[in-house]
Amino acid sequence: MKKILIVLAFAAFSTAFAQENINEKTETTVTKTSVKDSKGVDVSTKAITETEKQSIAIEGQIDNVNFNTSLAPTTVNTSVRYNNEGTNYMFENHKKGYRMVALTDDTKDNFAVLKPTSKDGYYILSQKGDSSFGYFDKNGDFVVEYYDAVNDVMISTVYKIQVKEQTMVKKNKM
Repeated sequence: MKKILIVLAFAAFSTAFAQENINEKTETTVTKTSVKDSKGVDVSTKAITETEKQSIAIEGQIDNVNFNTSLAPTTVNTSVRYNNEGTNYMFENHKKGYRMVALTDDTKDNFAVLKPTSKDGYYILSQKGDSSFGYFDKNGDFVVEYYDAVNDVMISTVYKIQVKEQTMVKKNKM
């Protein structure tokens, strides 16, 4: 009887499961900001989750042991959206840079193309033939600046970060 139970247990734990050929990496970045005042400490927490998925393709499979694999392009999804004047935006990977996409209802409309400059953290934003530059400020907002030659002024547009998870914690000094 003992041998039969051992055989059944071995059979139950040695079954094969179908595997999906995807290489997936999830990274969560938590940013905490604290402000001290006479009433205590205000702590603001923002959590940004970024998921990278990469399909693994099997080439020339001869049998279950000898085969070659190749990695398909990586796609990045993030929980971060940006908002300006009631319109939501997001960034997508695009040819050695990024594409800024406007989100309306369930559709994505190409808004602008961003290319990194030689200065880290700065991007050239190209939209409808016009160019400006953008950068991320200390709050995580994306700021775009351009020169208005008619009025001889610099104009800034701020795309405010919208994070799905945001919590506030109040700690007493006692």
